Amino acid sequence: MKHPLLIVVTAFLAAGTGGAEACGDKFLRVGRGARYQRGYVAIHPACVLLYANPKSSVSAALRELEPALRRAGHKPLIVENAALVAPALKTGHYNLILADLKDVAEMEGQARATAVKFDVLPILHEPTPEARAAAQKDYRCVAETPGKKAEVLAKIDDLMEVALKGTGEKNRRQP
Repeated sequence: MKHPLLIVVTAFLAAGTGGAEACGDKFLRVGRGARYQRGYVAIHPACVLLYANPKSSVSAALRELEPALRRAGHKPLIVENAALVAPALKTGHYNLILADLKDVAEMEGQARATAVKFDVLPILHEPTPEARAAAQKDYRCVAETPGKKAEVLAKIDDLMEVALKGTGEKNRRQP
């Protein structure tokens, strides 16, 4: 009976060394907790039609962007033939079309024929400052290649946010 305190301390040390974690400690352990490898996650997921015209200089960039769009939560579809754009627009509900700035007029013409409502995000390939300024005069958001995929994803979220407000605003500026 001389050492009851020693017996109690020894019992606590032997019993509770492995299972006690304070609040939040489980997130600080290596390999557990929140994963940051996923990267960008879309605030407003969208159905995105990527028009990768094989003759276009942005075609390869659009193909590289497709997996990033899918990981972010969007539903992308790549179309490489202009004749397949109208059927794709009729069968699926697409919020946004990503296409080379040179192909945007053709996409908008096909949209008028199908009476489908969507917005366009034009892509510029290595633009000069003059070409960038001219595109930004016509469009609120313009993406560039080569560039960061996260910037394109952020622009898509900006356009989707405007679309969800219901004001009828589009990316193309009104003359």
